[in-house]
Amino acid sequence: MEIALTFLLFCFVCLQFTLFVSLLNLPKQRKNYIANEHYPKISILVAARNEESNIIGCLKSLELLDYPKDKTEILIGNDQSTDETEQLITAFIQGKAHFKLINIQNKIGKAKAKANVLAHLFEQSTCEIIFVTDADIAVKPSWIKSIVPYFKNEKVGIVSGTTIVSGNGFFTKMQSIDWLYFSGLLIAFDNLGLKSTAVGNNMAVRKSAYLATGGYQNLDFSVTEDLALFTAIKNQGFESINLLAFENLNQSKPQYSIVNFLHQRKRWLIGAQGLNLKWKMVFMLMALFYPMLILLLFFNIKNAITIWICKVIIQFIISIIISIRLKNRSNIFYLIIFEIYTFISTFVVSVFYLLPIKMIWKNRKY
Repeated sequence: MEIALTFLLFCFVCLQFTLFVSLLNLPKQRKNYIANEHYPKISILVAARNEESNIIGCLKSLELLDYPKDKTEILIGNDQSTDETEQLITAFIQGKAHFKLINIQNKIGKAKAKANVLAHLFEQSTCEIIFVTDADIAVKPSWIKSIVPYFKNEKVGIVSGTTIVSGNGFFTKMQSIDWLYFSGLLIAFDNLGLKSTAVGNNMAVRKSAYLATGGYQNLDFSVTEDLALFTAIKNQGFESINLLAFENLNQSKPQYSIVNFLHQRKRWLIGAQGLNLKWKMVFMLMALFYPMLILLLFFNIKNAITIWICKVIIQFIISIIISIRLKNRSNIFYLIIFEIYTFISTFVVSVFYLLPIKMIWKNRKY
């Protein structure tokens, strides 16, 4: 038992170190922005359901995009909101010709919830390059310009930027480091050739690649619709690119309550069931790190503490590297405390995932 535990924990640390090396060897963000006269027309899709506290911030950031308005269409899908979302959108977009509100009432094919909204919006979009974000996201002004050049390669079907949580308060800061750290790991895995998904609130899709999949209306429903689309596009032979760069770093609102946080993580874990065997093995190793570490303490305290210290040091360095890459200042104190947060959240989220409780997402149960 002791040998097996030590071996598996050592494998985890080796994996972490490999990801650290991968991050050190990331290619630099391209600076070859397309000349103004050659800017392609682009669509931006935003699905909104009961987002009265977030939608205006999102729309304001889209209004400030450094991209020609005459080559931009922004389609906002109101998913049967029961609050003031529709009224706020209507008032904001008045007189802004490149914004359009679409009220979603009917269902298309297999699509449900957000996937259904996006299915409608993709149908109404008129451009070949389509960006997707969420109603609680503030996009960076350079978002479009920094991603569009990657589509000069006709083989590229989907490009994804990085999103982190922003805001004040201890719980928010922990979520911010959490998003930052795992976004970095996603890019590190991608750089090693182990591609997993796109970030649904910060991605761009070639419409011909989307249509080749049959669209959301023909994809099996998933609570992580971005993973479902990413997988389908890859299956059609298109290439994917994941970016870790300041120019396309978007800001997300945090989960303010523990309950909403747990439902968010349960949704992610449910969606992760659609990953291939390699990724399931990686997630299993990561999820079992602390249980295995605790067990090893009973057999060999010295080995357990040594492995844990190695894990914390590598994790700390990785977080610093990602922060520098994204020009995101991270408080050293929070980076140290993050290990305690990770330990607690891993156990709590795992228990909540296993409980026979339906996941709630946008006031709907799944």
